[in-house]
Amino acid sequence: MIRHSFIFGLAVTALCGLVPSHAMGQEAASKEASIITNSDSAVADAEAEVEKARMAIEKGKQLIVSIPEDSPLMSEVASVLEAASDNWKIAIDSLKGAKVSASKIATASSDEIANDYALLAKVNAGVAHSGAKVVQIALLYIEAVAEDKTETLPVMRTSLQDALASSSQVQFNYERVKKIIAQKYSK
Repeated sequence: MIRHSFIFGLAVTALCGLVPSHAMGQEAASKEASIITNSDSAVADAEAEVEKARMAIEKGKQLIVSIPEDSPLMSEVASVLEAASDNWKIAIDSLKGAKVSASKIATASSDEIANDYALLAKVNAGVAHSGAKVVQIALLYIEAVAEDKTETLPVMRTSLQDALASSSQVQFNYERVKKIIAQKYSK
């Protein structure tokens, strides 16, 4: 009779979605591992884009010297370089922020705080990613100017404007997320 009650209890537990306490610990550990994996993946993607941007900058340094100083595009080149420089700084700072947030997930004092660190890591990684893309596109523009491929410049300008707008939106979203999380803990 006791055996049947035990089996019946397990069946009811399974059907109701209730999990024995030892399984709950495994589920929580699995959830934490998933949060960490997702954050680490976002950070790794951002790192890869920042590295591509770094390589584009190195190539761009060589290309800049090949553009004649009296080029009619020099003022536009200077403007593109300024946008690239600003976004490079943002990408580097955001990547650092993403790494810091991701490193705090495992030691967070609650699941809610861990989730907030994971969210901050992801949105910071998104800002780094979008900033790095702006740098890459800006350097493609510089390459087109240096190689006198003026027929591609209108498309490059549009691409750069789109990347700048996207990067700005991602930064805006990051600020909103950061503000919401800060308000949650300031109460």
